[in-house]
Amino acid sequence: MNLDTWLSLLIASFFISLSPGAGAITTINQSIRYGFKKSIYTILGLQVGYGVQIIFVSIGIGFLVTSNAFLFTSIKWVGVVYLVALGVQQWMSEPKHVDLANNQTTKKFTAYSHFLKAGFINLLNLKATVFLIIFIPLFIRPELEQINQISIVVVTLLMVDVVIMLGYATLASYVGKWIENDKIKYLNRTTGTVLILVGISIGYQL
Repeated sequence: MNLDTWLSLLIASFFISLSPGAGAITTINQSIRYGFKKSIYTILGLQVGYGVQIIFVSIGIGFLVTSNAFLFTSIKWVGVVYLVALGVQQWMSEPKHVDLANNQTTKKFTAYSHFLKAGFINLLNLKATVFLIIFIPLFIRPELEQINQISIVVVTLLMVDVVIMLGYATLASYVGKWIENDKIKYLNRTTGTVLILVGISIGYQL
């Protein structure tokens, strides 16, 4: 994987993780209710579920690269369109609601249960699976060695998501009420703009 491709992957991964989804909302809620340190178990669970999804999707894509070049290229173009469409959707979306009604711990905290619950949130997220199927091929070159490329994609996606989730947890533990403020729409619009630009850039390189 060349530097330009990796930078595109890094930027896209950053803004996709930054966009508040199921994992981000879960992290924010846990951090607000239990504090930053305890939210780490939730973040670890999310990454395990996410990692399993990425690995299985990547293995399937690696097989596809060697067996059907036309279908692989078609999926890459679908990924370009989807990335641009996702950017437009983010630009137009309203801030997602974070439940702050109960800021107190009403149930005893159990690290294992929170880890497991978070893991299944990502593992069973079919929308994320579909996204990965059309997102990962954008950064894989059929003429290059597959294992190295897939390893870079897996590590980059997970490391970026860990950093973003830790950032959300830190922010939520100190200024949780800000997160549900309408100011979040500016984050959505910034994310949307970057995803559109990355999608166009990748399409230009195909």
